[in-house]
Amino acid sequence: MSLRKLLAYGAIYVLWGGSFLAIRILVAHVPPFFAAGSRMTLAGLVLVAYSHLRGAAQYPKYSIRNASALGFLMFTVMYAALFWGEVRVSSGIAAVISAMIPVWIFAGEVVLLRTQKVTVPSIAGILLGFAGVVVLAGGSRTASAGRASALAIAVMAGGTLCWAGGTLWSRRLALPKPPTASAGWQMATGGALLLLLSVAIGEMRHVPGAEVLLRVRILACMAYLVIAASILAYTAYVWLIEHEPASRVASYAYVNPVIALIAGALLADERLSALQLLGVLLVLAGVLVTLRARRPVPDTRTVSRKMMA
Repeated sequence: MSLRKLLAYGAIYVLWGGSFLAIRILVAHVPPFFAAGSRMTLAGLVLVAYSHLRGAAQYPKYSIRNASALGFLMFTVMYAALFWGEVRVSSGIAAVISAMIPVWIFAGEVVLLRTQKVTVPSIAGILLGFAGVVVLAGGSRTASAGRASALAIAVMAGGTLCWAGGTLWSRRLALPKPPTASAGWQMATGGALLLLLSVAIGEMRHVPGAEVLLRVRILACMAYLVIAASILAYTAYVWLIEHEPASRVASYAYVNPVIALIAGALLADERLSALQLLGVLLVLAGVLVTLRARRPVPDTRTVSRKMMA
């Protein structure tokens, strides 16, 4: 494997995995919707500007409208749930819940798009992942103060469903080109809506002053989330999708939680109860089994063309 590919995998593994702890640190000082909105708006504007500076930005008919709709579903809802949840949930558990996204996408491909075959392993993977989320939520009732809450886990799981739904929906929509422009518009729109939500619920009264916002730790976390997690890691992900099998790139889904759990334990003294650890293992097993059980439904049009040839 080339050095460029190794660096790209390292980016989506480590930078995305570490983002959950950065969120956890940030929301301990800054209201969650304001923090999420600031991150997404800044990252989105940078990506849009980058696309225009390269002279590569293109906007097919309805693409801005479509990108804005996806921005609400995938960035406003998903990241509102994630940042709000991390006020109450450890960064490791938040990463594990987010790892369910490929499982929900696969379920949508089976039930809604009918582009994936139903197999025994695929059903087992979905059930394992769902069971893991239930066990994590149940384990939060017996965990000590400061650990996961069942409500936060349910909210974050709902956010991952919205992200998966947006991903499936995006396949049928005209979107800005290239992918950096599309992601930028979605992030910027989603971030702006998060900031409006922050204002609407009165978060702005609780935004700390400059003496807090300008602390090195707060600035470092925001810079990490905007530059490393949103811009660098996403760019690496887009490049890998074009040069590597999708199933291999999707391995980030079960590597990110491991990175997040290690970072949380080493840097934030986060610990899991035995029941929560069982839930983590079930979710990771479900993601791994689901990704390895993918069996695309043959395109009948392609088959017909081959027979005619």
